[in-house]
Amino acid sequence: MSDNSAYLVLEVPIFTSHKAVAVLVKNVQNLETIKKNLIQGNREYDYAFINAKNIVCMEQLYSAYYKVMQSFHYETMKSKSLHTEIIYALSPFKNIMDCLNKFGISKQSDALVVLKIMKTEEANIEYFESELANIKTVVNGDFVELNDVNLQTTADIKSIVKNYKCKVDQTQPESDWGTITRNLVSIIQLKGL
Repeated sequence: MSDNSAYLVLEVPIFTSHKAVAVLVKNVQNLETIKKNLIQGNREYDYAFINAKNIVCMEQLYSAYYKVMQSFHYETMKSKSLHTEIIYALSPFKNIMDCLNKFGISKQSDALVVLKIMKTEEANIEYFESELANIKTVVNGDFVELNDVNLQTTADIKSIVKNYKCKVDQTQPESDWGTITRNLVSIIQLKGL
């Protein structure tokens, strides 16, 4: 995959102070090293490392990013950082540690969505490519295009049903991705209301 399609930029037109750059990595080989460096506060690991088995579509990511920008703008964040807040927004749980354990790095999943939120004035092609290069030094895995098709190949429908308490046909989720997406986006947007 070329570096031009290796990352995706997320932005919300009404909250222009920040942008995010995100990548999808499969077959991650160094989950323990990443987690150890996150716990130690290593600044080279200043990203949201999201367990991809809980993500079924781009709309889910955009919805969580919108929720984070809304919380940041109105000063209602539940966590100390934007990167933790996006994991919190994706999760249906209210306890931040539960969110991190289920929606952050997990030994049960070797696929990650890695996301970096930055101020808009920093956000340019050189910065994105610099971040992509850094992500490639801290994550040992296969970088694939971040899109619905690739997310659905990493999604674990049983985990999603268990975590979100939603009812879907687990035997053929591909026939019901639209319903699953609407359920997850609704849960994200209604959390905390």
